This record gives sequence, structure tokens and C-alpha cells, in this order.
Amino acid sequence: MCGIAGLFRSSGVSEEDQQPVARMTAAQAHRGPDASGLHAATHAVLGHRRLSILDLSPAGHQPMSNEDGTIWVTYNGEIYNQRELRRELVRAGHDFRSTTDTEVLVHGYEQWGIEGLLTRLRGMFAFGLYDPRRGLLLARDRLGIKPLYYFDAGDALLFASEVKALLGSGLVPEQRDRKALAGFLIAGAVPSPLTIVKGVRCLPPGHWADCSRQSVPLTIHRYWDLDCDAASQDDDTYDIRACLDDAVGRHFASDVPVGVFLSGGVDSAGLVAVASRVLHPDAGALVTLTVTFDEREYSESAPARQVAERFHTSHREIRVTAADFQNQFHAFLGAMDQPTNDGINTYFISQAARQAGLTVVLSGLGGDEVFWGYKHYRWLARASWLAAVPAPVRRLVARGGYQWGRLGGRDRWMRTDYLQGDPSNEQLYLAMRGFFAPSQAARLLGIGRAEMDATIEEQFADPLADRQPAQTGVNYIEVKRYLHDQLLRDTDVFSMAHSIEARVPYLDHVLVERLWRVAPSLKLDPAVNKPLLVRAVDDPLLLRAGSRPKNGFVFPMARWMRTCAPELREIADSGALDRGAVRQCWNDFSAGRLHWSRAWSLAVLGAGN
Repeated sequence: MCGIAGLFRSSGVSEEDQQPVARMTAAQAHRGPDASGLHAATHAVLGHRRLSILDLSPAGHQPMSNEDGTIWVTYNGEIYNQRELRRELVRAGHDFRSTTDTEVLVHGYEQWGIEGLLTRLRGMFAFGLYDPRRGLLLARDRLGIKPLYYFDAGDALLFASEVKALLGSGLVPEQRDRKALAGFLIAGAVPSPLTIVKGVRCLPPGHWADCSRQSVPLTIHRYWDLDCDAASQDDDTYDIRACLDDAVGRHFASDVPVGVFLSGGVDSAGLVAVASRVLHPDAGALVTLTVTFDEREYSESAPARQVAERFHTSHREIRVTAADFQNQFHAFLGAMDQPTNDGINTYFISQAARQAGLTVVLSGLGGDEVFWGYKHYRWLARASWLAAVPAPVRRLVARGGYQWGRLGGRDRWMRTDYLQGDPSNEQLYLAMRGFFAPSQAARLLGIGRAEMDATIEEQFADPLADRQPAQTGVNYIEVKRYLHDQLLRDTDVFSMAHSIEARVPYLDHVLVERLWRVAPSLKLDPAVNKPLLVRAVDDPLLLRAGSRPKNGFVFPMARWMRTCAPELREIADSGALDRGAVRQCWNDFSAGRLHWSRAWSLAVLGAGN
């Protein structure tokens, strides 16, 4: 895992162009504390910060070139099928000077071209590749596990792994994007391709882009997407198990210590169970990490300990207290790249992983999206009746639900406000996954409801999702929005804040594609959560975990926030939102009528103002 940066100028770069790239590279030192590099070519400058995972020698330093030094790449990620690709490239006559996966990219590009390379890669990646004959090529993995941001400065294009790095270049104006701010209030994360900085964009997952030598503006191309029209297959347990075993086994490839984030849930327990059967017996005890709290109702130490004992792991428990939160919430806010209402759990457990001597940690993130672990997928199976409800009745019920939820402090009911229009899959998604209700978000922004509805339509409408049945369409949006815009973004930023590489085996695209083709009715079981995963792992402990009520990996944030509420409230009040609306939200939180995440998000926005 690393930090990448670069600048491309079609008219040719000058010596002065190295300085912005050097500043962007330095701003990402936490992403790669082991080495840094800079390469200047005719039309591009590439920068890199290295976190050494494979081939710890200087041969793995970046930017890296092909044999004759004509093609250069700066790369962040892991290619889990790099050994197979390397063998194929060696047979084709390519010479390798390192054992890194980075070198597979340059030789693979020479051999197969950019699209041929991308369709062969299995892993998480973001890279900038300079070919003097074509210009600059940017590419990102299929699910968007690794980030890539860019800014068109008119006569030059800049790119980096973090938005803050682009700001650090000195060439990107620090101006907040109001549309992105509105999207954050609607969804709890800035909706891609927008970022919180005006003009900075996120390259979409499953896409690549090129800047030719004749012009700077990017041309963006899609090379992968979830196939919503794929024919459903049965739930062949042995086939899914083979895909799962293969994916998890590949994610342990490393020349540095690897551990697993372990909670008491099905996803992380499943990773440990699969790892125990696919890792070589000489690999030694698997290291597992669990966060514990003094607040027992939040702590998952007991079920996590059962998993650790069952599979004989080297288990570490990390106690996080209210005092730790008070002492470090400023550091957490400082590590944030874009506003988020979540991520503090990843921040603390990644800090603990680094202190434990780990560099790579596997996470169960993505399990709920690919194995349908969320409760709302059961409800969506019966959502077709909404379309038959007359629009006036639906609007009346939606408004009533919002008012009842606001008075009773029930955020889930407040989100019925999203159902006042036609019941599209986007509206169903926001009714279950939205953040502030649209009326609240409009007051915070100081705009009218009509303008807010137009913003929702502009940023969240998805024709492909709307052509699908409710379960499939909402799952598609959830992968594109909640998984990509929030979970993966937070995991990358807050793990890399501590120089930890977080890997997500459940998002191996071969496994994702296999599970996507399973009929929706086979992904749900009234007695067991995530039945496909439980059956594929085939262990009694996981069956018990899947039979328990689902609990998310959450911190006792409401209690902790109240211990430093005056300071947080002051930070929230310093933001750019309507101050009267901000104060009302904090009053509602103090009175127990608003979920802590809403009040926390206002402090997040105030801190970044």
C-alpha cells in the first residue's frame, strides 16, 4: 500500500513542475513511510511513497520503469494473481528485476495494452502510468478499494491518492463544493465522483482514463461493472466455497506480518475460519485483533474470544475508552481526507495493529453487501406494494413518518421523508441508508425543499438500478454508494493514517461476480444471516454466529461525545451550515431525539471548514 501523485502537461513539464509533485508526495508520507521517489519525464512528473509489502529491497522502489526506461508507473495496491501473470510475461520474453507486483503492471501494459492488462488484474489498485507515445493513463480497481483523485488545472492535470495531497500541491484552490456538501448531508459521505473540494474528482471504480499528448482533459473509459442482467445460478455451496477459499488464500500473500480484524460477527469469524484451513501449517498462529470497551453492551470480546480459541489464533484485545476518544478525536479529524460520519473504529483498530507490529490486516468489510447481510433485503422482497399506493396517500404517510420520527428521536422513521416521490430504487435506498432527512438537510444548507429534491435526483438517480427489482437495484446502489463512498474510503484513509494496509477478501471480484449471479431468494434465510457464507465456511461456530441477531461494529459514541460535548458543539457551530439549524440538531442530540452520528457529522464539517 502506498501513496501516489503526479502531474501531466501536454506542452511538456518544466523543472518547476517537480515541486508540486514533491509536495503532494510529502503530504502522503503516512501512506508510505519506507521510501519515496520522484521521476520527471517529458510530459509528466510521477511521485511515490512506499509501504513495503512485497520485495522489501530497493528493487521495489517506485516510480518504476520497464527494461529500457520508456514506460513508468506509480502504483498503490496489491495484485493477488501477480505470480500467474509474471510467469506468462516471462514466457513472452519480459525481464523482471524485482519480485514486486508493480513490475507486472509495466510489462503487462507492454504486452497486452491498458485494457488487456486491466481485465487480467485481480486485486486492489490505483495507478498512474506514463507512456511517451500515448500520454498519461490512470486506472482504478473494479470495486474502488484503492482511491484515485484528479484535478484539471487547465494546462495541467494533477492526481493523487488523497484529496488533501492535491490541496498540498499549491495548484488546487481550497474551495468547498456545495453540491458535495449537500450530498454528504443526504448520504453521510460525499457522493463520488464529487469530492468536498470544488473541481477535484474521483476516478470511478472499474474505469481507466487517459490524457493524450495533444490535450489535458481526461477521457474516461469503463472496463468493468456489475452485470445486472446476468442469469441467476443456484447456490452451489462447493463452488462458492472454492471461490472463497481461493480469495482468502491469495490475500495472505506478503513479505511482512499479516493479521485479521476480528469482531464477534459472521464476516470476520468467516475470514478466520477460512484462513485456518487454507494457510500452510508452517505459517504459524494467525494474529487476530479485537477492540473492547468498558461499556459491555458494545463490547464483542466474548464472541471474538470464542472464535480465537476455536481456531487457535494469537489473539490481541485492544481496550478503547472514553478518555482515548477525548485525547485523540482531534488527531482523528486531522487524519480525515473527506467528511465522514464513521471511520473512528477503523482508526483505533489500525493504530492497535501498527503497535502490534503488523503491516497488513484483513477485514471482513464487504461481507454484508455481497452476502446480503443487511436486514432491509428481507423487507425489500415485499416492497412492490409501495408502487400501488396512491401518491397523495404515500406523501401523507411519508410526512407523518418523518414528524413522528423527529418527535420520538427515531431516525429511521425520519427517512420516510425520502418516499414522497415515486418509489424508485434510489428513494428506497435513501429511505433505508440516507443520513439527514431531506427536510433537515435543506434547513442545514439554507435552501428550499424543491432545490434539495433536485439535488437528490441529480446525484443519486441511476437508470440501471431502477430497471432492476428492488432487492437487486438497492444492492447495486449500496455497492456504488455506501460501500464505495463511505466504507472503503474510510477504511483506506484511517488504516493508512497508521501506515496499515487493509485488505478485503470478500471484495475479490471473482467472488463478487459469482455471488452476484445467485438468485436473490437463495441469499436470504429467515433463521440464518448470510446463509451462503455460513454454508461455504461450514463450521458450527459460524452457524451460531449467523443465528444471533446482527450487530454492527460500533463504538459507544453517544456516551463519549457527551463527555466533550461543549467542545464538539463549538466546532460544529464554526462550520458553513445554517447555525440555527446546527444548534437545533445539537439540542435534539442532547435531548436524545437525534442519533449521535448526525451531531458528530456537524462537528466533522466544522473541523474541515
